[in-house]
Amino acid sequence: MSLVATLRKHRVAIGVSAAVNVSACLFGFDTGVAGGVVALNSFKSTFHLTTSKSAYADASSNVVTLLNAGAFFGALIPPLASHYIGRKQLLTLAGIIFLIGGVLQTAAQGPSLGMIYAGRVVAGLAVGLISNVAPVFAAECAPKELRGIMMSLFEMFLVSGGMLAYWTTYGCSKHLAPTSRQWRLPLSLQIILSALVLVSSLLVPESPRWLARQDRHQEAASTLAYLRDAPVDDPAIVDEMAEILAQIQEEVATTKGRTLRELFEARNIVRLLWALGVGLFAMWCGHNAILYYGPSVFAQIGYTGQNAALMASGIFTCIKFASTILFLLGGVHFFSRKALMAGGAFFMGAFLFGLGGLLASHPPTEAGNGTGTPSGRGMMALIYLFVVAYSLSLGPLQWVYIGEIFPTRIRDYGMAISAANIWLWNFVVSKITPTAILNIGWKTWMIFGTLNICGCIFFTMLPETKDLSLEQMDVLFGVVGEETRRHDIELNVQSKKDTSTNVLES
Repeated sequence: MSLVATLRKHRVAIGVSAAVNVSACLFGFDTGVAGGVVALNSFKSTFHLTTSKSAYADASSNVVTLLNAGAFFGALIPPLASHYIGRKQLLTLAGIIFLIGGVLQTAAQGPSLGMIYAGRVVAGLAVGLISNVAPVFAAECAPKELRGIMMSLFEMFLVSGGMLAYWTTYGCSKHLAPTSRQWRLPLSLQIILSALVLVSSLLVPESPRWLARQDRHQEAASTLAYLRDAPVDDPAIVDEMAEILAQIQEEVATTKGRTLRELFEARNIVRLLWALGVGLFAMWCGHNAILYYGPSVFAQIGYTGQNAALMASGIFTCIKFASTILFLLGGVHFFSRKALMAGGAFFMGAFLFGLGGLLASHPPTEAGNGTGTPSGRGMMALIYLFVVAYSLSLGPLQWVYIGEIFPTRIRDYGMAISAANIWLWNFVVSKITPTAILNIGWKTWMIFGTLNICGCIFFTMLPETKDLSLEQMDVLFGVVGEETRRHDIELNVQSKKDTSTNVLES
């Protein structure tokens, strides 16, 4: 079946995935808006950050990193709550928390940054919650042949949120007077986006795999049929439900009802280590250093004016968005996960080595090396090429990979630890970046480049997950034999047929 025909067949599931991933737009906006807002002179003036470069660097890193600190704890909420409420309700909860965080940030009064900091922590809880729930929700609703595309919508919406953040901040910088209104307006958009998340969470059905795990099998089958746009008794629906139930039954039989401890058994710890490794190298690739502190990074290469730095950062997000669309249209469907991640890490490393080398040999602070010079344009081109490589590889695939490799019963725990790992390293990178740029300059990018090359080697060893169903991951990681799984599926299919026969006879 052609890609177009497959997309048409699964249009309902794609629509649900898009609605679920709207939350990623708010996620992207909240992570992107801080770097632009703290660079505004009106923000610096309101909060008295114009006295020294070190004071500004410390405050800007706090504004960014407190979001990541909140996200670390927010990512741990789903495994604690998912026994009682489903993915749908968790998205609603995230929207409410985001709303509170947005109000706190918008209402902040200088010179104290207290309300800004509090709002960032609260919003961070919602970001962490979404980073856990949305990829898993999309994975559990997706057919295996489109799972990569549907989960990558998370990255597309995330990037669009970041793009909206930078261009909104640029527009306010250019057209509004340098008063508190200039920085409050971008922050206030979080409130509108929170409302969109709340509405979208009310329009989607619950995850069929979560329902199956709760022993609500009939609801799970009905939801799966709705997502696949087919009747409940369609053979494809019967087979997929049988595969879902077979996996859950095997896990229960093997573990005697345990849940969290399963994650640390030999058969699953390997999956967790792969997920932690993907998250580690994704956070240390250098992307977030540029995303969070775009204006500061572009000032480092010579774009020192407020509007010029914001414009360069906005173009960065546009290139990232276009590259993500290209990834969705072709990359994720036709190339393996490990090839894309390894190739992306290699090119990101090469581009950052080039950036560091140019900064060392042609410092923008020297005459003839500033904005518009060959060296300045070369550094900007390397940053833009870097984000293309990121958006075609680690950007979307980090969430795809960690969201698909864990089995149903422990997916919440596995995803929580993996997402918390991402936010932990995100916190570290975002905290040290302003200080590193200020003190070691070009060497910062050499460090990130080296870590990308290490990541390239790591990604070549990843188990390949493309075109496998979520239930087939157990076979891939050697948890269950292929013959055993096929036998269990046949038993569940036969059980379904026997039940239907008994109902007809009675």
